[in-house]
Amino acid sequence: MRRPKASVTRSVHGGVLRILLVRATFTFLTICKDCVLHPGEAFVLQGWRTRAPDEGASTGGATPALLGRDQIAGLVASLASPQVMTLLREGWCTHNFKPGNRGGLATDTRSCLLCQQSGHGVTALARRQDVIDAVLAQDGRQLTRLAANLLAERQPHMSARGLLSSGQMMMAVLLLGGAIALGITSPDILKFTVMTGFAVLFLAISLIRLASLSGPGHNVQNVRDEPKLSDAQLPIYTVLVPLFSEANVVPQIMGALKALNYPPDKLDVKIIVEAHDHETARLARSLAAKSGFDLITVSPGLPQTKPRALNLALMFARGELVTIYDAEDIPQPMQLRHSAQRFASAPAEVACLQARLSYYNSNENWLTRQFTIEYASLFDVLLPALARWRLPLPLGGTSNHFRIGPLKQAGGWDAWNVTEDADLGLRLARMGYRAEVLGSTTFEEANCRLGNWLHQRARWLKGWMQTWMVIMRRPVRAWREMGTAGFLAAQVMMAGMVGSALLHPVFLAILFHDLVLAPAGDGSWTELAYRGQALTVLALGYGAAMAAGVRALKLRRLDELMPSIATMPVYWLLMSVGGWLALWQLLRAPFHWNKTAHGISRIYRQGRAHEEV
Repeated sequence: MRRPKASVTRSVHGGVLRILLVRATFTFLTICKDCVLHPGEAFVLQGWRTRAPDEGASTGGATPALLGRDQIAGLVASLASPQVMTLLREGWCTHNFKPGNRGGLATDTRSCLLCQQSGHGVTALARRQDVIDAVLAQDGRQLTRLAANLLAERQPHMSARGLLSSGQMMMAVLLLGGAIALGITSPDILKFTVMTGFAVLFLAISLIRLASLSGPGHNVQNVRDEPKLSDAQLPIYTVLVPLFSEANVVPQIMGALKALNYPPDKLDVKIIVEAHDHETARLARSLAAKSGFDLITVSPGLPQTKPRALNLALMFARGELVTIYDAEDIPQPMQLRHSAQRFASAPAEVACLQARLSYYNSNENWLTRQFTIEYASLFDVLLPALARWRLPLPLGGTSNHFRIGPLKQAGGWDAWNVTEDADLGLRLARMGYRAEVLGSTTFEEANCRLGNWLHQRARWLKGWMQTWMVIMRRPVRAWREMGTAGFLAAQVMMAGMVGSALLHPVFLAILFHDLVLAPAGDGSWTELAYRGQALTVLALGYGAAMAAGVRALKLRRLDELMPSIATMPVYWLLMSVGGWLALWQLLRAPFHWNKTAHGISRIYRQGRAHEEV
């Protein structure tokens, strides 16, 4: 049974909500979805009114008191954990305010109605932000530790926390020993075997790219064909926005969130900040309060990663659907409606919808042009093809839309994986769920500075290495869970992409040596095989990637970027630098999160980001 709808400007039955100040003023206020009240304020709804706690003790549901922060802290301390979580998720719970007097505690207008419908009088009101602050003040460290370690402790084989298992280390030692022995006795055979193995893997990537070109434009779910849901039919939608050292872009994401076309009373926005990031937290709290959004403060601890913050906020989520937006994101205003419409008609096995990603500063410089081509090829060509073939999707880090049930069933995000998005997409596939691509776009800021780009790319590739190691921790089980096609696709996407970044310079060096430095060679079959492999891999790899880039830019109507496709090989060399940096960081600091600076684009600094979308 769906919850009754409460609008910001009218009651469920169409009556006007009147907001009154109790003390010495008759100023009318506007109720936001979270009933942002301050001590001394009251409102009238369905025949009952609130009053300040100092007006006298409340004895029933007729005149519920608005609790202050100290009272809420004491109340939260006295509630059992299930009551607290019910209060946070549903907006209300029951409590013995006095011996023999059990009443309801509510946090917003909808929860007041739900409490009344359950047969309980509303004895007291509390602002939800005050309840969240009280819970985090009391149990924040414990909840943060749970957010960091829940998956690793319940399903250790699914988490990157252990990195290499004992079995994987033993296998690595055996393979290394065998390679050394073969290198001593038959170095040519070793070289040929290794090169052939990687060549097959890289050719598979190219063939998948070429196959993805054969589908219809975008290959995404056409939301215009979905039945339109009325506001009353739309589910509550939780939006998670993790922020860290990003005070400079907080106003932009707040503006983008307020521009979302979704009923405010059905929108559950959680702004997530780190406790020691005082500048971002201070600004986010001020703007969140004005917008009716909740602020979640993450206690200090390790690993300090985005997925840990998301897991903590997920505990407070009220929605049936959940999505993530990064600090620099500008989603299309109708994106949540389109997602809700698709989920309403999709089979239950569809647990995630990945929105398309693009950049608002695509033509700022050479690096942003290359980044845009790469993203367009991935989100407009490759991922839609994988979804159409019902293969696992390595999700992007933002604008993933989930059903909350499967998300929690999967254990949320792995706090120890620095590309928690790709990992979660494969974990959902192992559980029998699948993802689709949504026909809506979120615009981001393309990295326009090389150093910043390298740190970001190193984190991405390090996370893909972690994800591949998790899959290979129990490869037979993963094969059985994902199916043959899914397992092989995951191998190509994870190992293939990482391997190509690492070994691309090696294939170039072989070609340069054989074709320029020693064109005559010795004429042996192994030498001819090396040359043929390297030439085939590079030619097909470049050709497939460039063809995908052309197709993607046409779909995006970014024809002005076409000349940049010719310089993609240079961009690939930069990815190789990022790949080797990722490998170094995996060995030295596997769980360190390379922070990407945002708000550095000229377009953003000139205040033109929204104009470019």
